[in-house]
Amino acid sequence: MTPDHGCSAGFKSSLEEFLDKYAKALRKTHDTFVLDQSPAWKEKSASLEKIVQNISGVTCKQLEVFLNTCISRYHSKKVEAGTAIGVIGAQSIGEPGTQMTLKTFHFAGVASMNVTLGVPRIKEIINGAKKISTPIVTAILEHNNNAKFARVVAGRIEKTILGQVSKSIKIVMTSRSASIVITLDMVMIQDAHLSIDANVVKESILRTPRIKLKQEHVKVLDIRKLEILPQEADRSRLHFNLYYLKSMLPKVIVRVKKNKKDLEVTCADGDKREEKEYKLFAEGTGLLAVMGTEGVDGCKTTSNDVMEVQRTLGIEAARVCIIEEIKHTMKSHGMNIDDRHMIFLADVMTYRGEVLGITRFGVQKMDKSVLMMASFERTDDILFNACVNGRVDKVEGVSESIIMGIPMQIGTGIFKVRQRVSSDLRQPTYLGPNSDVELHYGPRPSLT
Repeated sequence: MTPDHGCSAGFKSSLEEFLDKYAKALRKTHDTFVLDQSPAWKEKSASLEKIVQNISGVTCKQLEVFLNTCISRYHSKKVEAGTAIGVIGAQSIGEPGTQMTLKTFHFAGVASMNVTLGVPRIKEIINGAKKISTPIVTAILEHNNNAKFARVVAGRIEKTILGQVSKSIKIVMTSRSASIVITLDMVMIQDAHLSIDANVVKESILRTPRIKLKQEHVKVLDIRKLEILPQEADRSRLHFNLYYLKSMLPKVIVRVKKNKKDLEVTCADGDKREEKEYKLFAEGTGLLAVMGTEGVDGCKTTSNDVMEVQRTLGIEAARVCIIEEIKHTMKSHGMNIDDRHMIFLADVMTYRGEVLGITRFGVQKMDKSVLMMASFERTDDILFNACVNGRVDKVEGVSESIIMGIPMQIGTGIFKVRQRVSSDLRQPTYLGPNSDVELHYGPRPSLT
């Protein structure tokens, strides 16, 4: 509720979206039955209008009951002042977590890509892991219903090795020399819209540290063919070097984006639609590089790596990422949790401007209370350090109050009972600077 006893903006927007959905369904049904909105047509097709209303319509009584239900549920979700929401949120997230598995699952729609879910994934999120086991960048395309466009954009991002773009890599031996001839598949390169030719391949070979070749050893014959001439004085050594180069050349990285490991193009799962929607799922890090790729909608591209999102987009985006990742992990196991619990956890982890895990290192940065940190981990070390440094604890939190045996500042303990000052206390009276009369500020003195 807002201060003027109205509904919040989020509740209003969700309600409008729900009603708009039914209004569109009614409009679609009208178009299917070819109904006109004019009064003359309504009189002629009254029976058909009733059929349409039964299929997709909503009566005034139904709408009134629906709105009353929404309002009553909205009021029932409000909590009293002083409620221990931290305990409720921890219980709501932790209890369903006991039903999760400890496995790594296949990513939906991509057989060769795995994603960590279940307890290990929740542990990565809550602990604020610097490096997660299966980072995945989800890229939303500007034209997401075109498979060819999706593959063109994928070609701009994914790693390309020489073995993928070469038609043949052969050893050519003559009586005077021995060399390796590489022929590029220009048809495949053009179909994938890759900017690769023999000169690009030459530069890539010279940059590869495991293939120790110099400028004079690689010769470009034409735009799609180049020759490698290893220089070895020993004939037996030359033979070995040729076959070593032939085995290593297909692995040379010709084109790669920074910090990219792999990329798969797949049709997004969801409701059945007439047109398929395509997304790019990139296994690895490099959110900024993917967002800046031509053809990718950078405003909608996301990553499941919370720390990378914080480095790239800031703390607010990291907070949203924490909420969405917990929600996705829970829903993948068929569990639904109130969004407020996940929002509260994300707020606790990010309210200091950085992502802090619920670990002893994160708790030390979150709270300065000695007793609270001592109740979490490393009790003896924290107490000894507090004594040496003369730390002061105001005993305001729940853990500190329990340790000290005093009422906690939650529930009814959030209020303090005060007693009125006794009416016997007299107010001081000003009698002037030269007066010898004694003023009494306490209770009236007794006369004997």
